[in-house]
Amino acid sequence: MFFGKRFRGYQTDTLSGLDILVLNIIKSHSGITGYEITQVINRRFRGLWRGSAGTIYPLLSKLAEIGFVSITEITEGNRPKKKYNITKKGVIELKNVLSDNIFPSMHSLMDYIFTIVDDFPGIKRNVETMFCSFPYHRAVDHPKINEEDLSLQNQHLIENSIKKLEHSKHELTERIKMIEKQISKSKRVLTVIKKERVVKAKNIEILDDDIYS
Repeated sequence: MFFGKRFRGYQTDTLSGLDILVLNIIKSHSGITGYEITQVINRRFRGLWRGSAGTIYPLLSKLAEIGFVSITEITEGNRPKKKYNITKKGVIELKNVLSDNIFPSMHSLMDYIFTIVDDFPGIKRNVETMFCSFPYHRAVDHPKINEEDLSLQNQHLIENSIKKLEHSKHELTERIKMIEKQISKSKRVLTVIKKERVVKAKNIEILDDDIYS
């Protein structure tokens, strides 16, 4: 499984898939607790895999020991808590391990699938939409255009470059559409919640303390 797979890092020998996932969650949620990290994981995977205290807390201790996360100990309601933040060293390691391991693998998988479904436009659109849901946009290595080369070979290179650029534009456009839908849905939910809170607040009787003095 991905969580157990080892990925070669720069400042450590390897990181597991779960190490990478937890580091990325901490990067996105500054000052998050171990319990909250577990909740985020369980919401994302919806029962396909469940994080537990016995798995997450030892992992956090390891990441802190190698300097990828920092720990701040606080007290809330007489209960001690540990909040985690990613360090500069952790950010660099996460970026490097994603760039050199995860992203190239995803790009190869995408290219392979697109080759298979190229003759089936309907399926291809669905596949493109699916891959556009990933939280990154793949970089495409476009050759530098030689404006002085009038050969047919150079013409074909430029035509292929245009096709790749158009495909990249399409991927990004689909991703933006999905984000806009998520924003609109979140705004609608927020509006409903605010209205419900106002209605419930009006139904609560406010008593004058002077009556009981």
